[in-house]
Amino acid sequence: MKKPVILIIALIYILAIVVVGFLGIPARVYNPKTFVTDINLVFDDKLERIPPKETDKVEFRYKIFSDGAITFNITAKPVPNEVTNKKCIFEKLDDYSSDVYTFTTETNENNGYTIASFTCSPLDAGEIKCISLKVRPTDGNKLLYKLIDIYIGNK
Repeated sequence: MKKPVILIIALIYILAIVVVGFLGIPARVYNPKTFVTDINLVFDDKLERIPPKETDKVEFRYKIFSDGAITFNITAKPVPNEVTNKKCIFEKLDDYSSDVYTFTTETNENNGYTIASFTCSPLDAGEIKCISLKVRPTDGNKLLYKLIDIYIGNK
C-alpha cells in the first residue's frame, strides 16, 4: 500500500472516532427507580378504629383508653413491594400533646416496612389527648402522605 492510502485510512479512522464521540449516544448505567404509589398502615390491635368524617382530611382515626401507661405500634409498608426506597417517616403534627407521648421508629429494609413504637404516659382521670401524625415515604414524593389521629384517654 502506498503512503497516501494509509494516511487516508488513518484519517478516516480518527475522523470516525471523533464524529461518533460527538454525535453518538452517551453511555450510561441503567438503574431504574421504582417509586412509592401508596402506603399500607397496620395498626396495633389495642387501637379501636373511629370512622372519619367525610369533611376530614384525616384518613385514619383511632382511640385507646387505659388507666396507666400505654404502648402501641403502627407499621407503615410502602406499595409496591419492589420500591427502591422502602423507608417511611412519621412526623408529629401537634406540639400541644407532645409531652404525653414519645415514639421511636425502626426500619427493616429487607422486608420493606417501618415500625413506629409509641409510649404514652398515664393521664389524669377524664383527660383525653390527641396524637396527630403524618406518614410519608422518603423517596421524594411530597404529595403522597397519610394523616392519622389517635385519641388517648384515661378510663
